[in-house]
Amino acid sequence: MADPFVCVRQRAGPFVKAFSTDRACFVRRSKDSKGLIRKRAGPAMCRTSVDKLELRLALFGYDGVFYTLTFAPEHLPADLDGVQAVWDAFLKRLARWNRRMGRGGSPDFYVYRIEGLHGDHRYHIHAFLRDSDFPPTVVRYLWDGGEVDDEPWDRKRVLAEKGYWNLARYFTKEATEVGRHPWGCSRKLSRMIPPPEVWCSRTGEIRPPSGAVRLPILGQPNLGEWGVFSYTRYLDPEK
Repeated sequence: MADPFVCVRQRAGPFVKAFSTDRACFVRRSKDSKGLIRKRAGPAMCRTSVDKLELRLALFGYDGVFYTLTFAPEHLPADLDGVQAVWDAFLKRLARWNRRMGRGGSPDFYVYRIEGLHGDHRYHIHAFLRDSDFPPTVVRYLWDGGEVDDEPWDRKRVLAEKGYWNLARYFTKEATEVGRHPWGCSRKLSRMIPPPEVWCSRTGEIRPPSGAVRLPILGQPNLGEWGVFSYTRYLDPEK
């Protein structure tokens, strides 16, 4: 008798989420192609913009820094397009710094979001960068239009926040204009997410490795659509 469950595990940095299902069409099609499995795994792995961003943030591991870049009054752009132009220019300064440090050009690890609807309704930019690439002293040096606030996302912070999902939700908290994506990242960052691992199982049980830190179920799929279903999220054991 064929194994009745299909298990899918998605990794991104130290973060892992996995599910198993006995849904008949999923089990049957799992034998066709990994590409098809990745597409069908979407409802569980990358349902929303928050889910997709969570995986990209997890690629930073415990080396991320969450920056808030604000504008001095004399440098405040008049509209969203003006802020986007400032960010594009800032990216070029990051690329020049990389070349100066012998690391090639444009940074591979960055996520950003332009906001201006909450608080005092002033435009500002949130960015997530690697400390090993652009520590706070460097970002302050390169950002010459206002103030810089930095929040390190080391292992202690990631554990306190129970993973990266809350940070991804914070990045996407504001509504966006029609046709605009709620956040942006480098193209290379998206390509760094490994394909999901797929295997068949007799029991459908998914066991995190010894020493892994289990995370709460956030952004949980609709279990009613997936038959007998198991879903787990965790951080790999510290090396």
